[in-house]
Amino acid sequence: MILIYTSKNIKHKAERVIQEHGTNDVYEICDNLNITILKSNLGSIKGFLQYYKKQHHYLIQVNQKCQKFTKIIIAHELGHYFLHKNLNTFTMENCSLVLGEKLEYQANIFATELLLPDHALTHEKSNLQNWSLNQIASIFQLPLFVVEHKVKNLNLLSPEKHLTENKLTALNS
Repeated sequence: MILIYTSKNIKHKAERVIQEHGTNDVYEICDNLNITILKSNLGSIKGFLQYYKKQHHYLIQVNQKCQKFTKIIIAHELGHYFLHKNLNTFTMENCSLVLGEKLEYQANIFATELLLPDHALTHEKSNLQNWSLNQIASIFQLPLFVVEHKVKNLNLLSPEKHLTENKLTALNS
């Protein structure tokens, strides 16, 4: 059975994971779940979640070339673990490109909600008005797309600030 997750469902799932584990640290969560993290050369693949049925053991492989994004890759793979672990995603992606993209999008939303929970931003709400999205990403040590998603969904910046950020992003592209 395939569950249909909304962004709100995924957010609640990430919040429950944080509450159950007492942290949003991906390494601690993997340790608690006995999920091994391995870094190796995966070519163009950033990472993947693997299940060894005989040992009933999960493994997250992370591309060693993506050192800067290791935390977000692990959080993304934890998204697959918590949202899709009962699905054979390789088979599904071969059958439907759209479904594969949907699963990846859901894992990205989970990673965003796990690494940057609402309370982390709302706690800094007064400071956010003075910071650019790049500064916020730097402060939280997260990729820009994670911060952009959260700030947009929480409406933490004024519309003028969003316009200014979008213009700066377009100019720098």
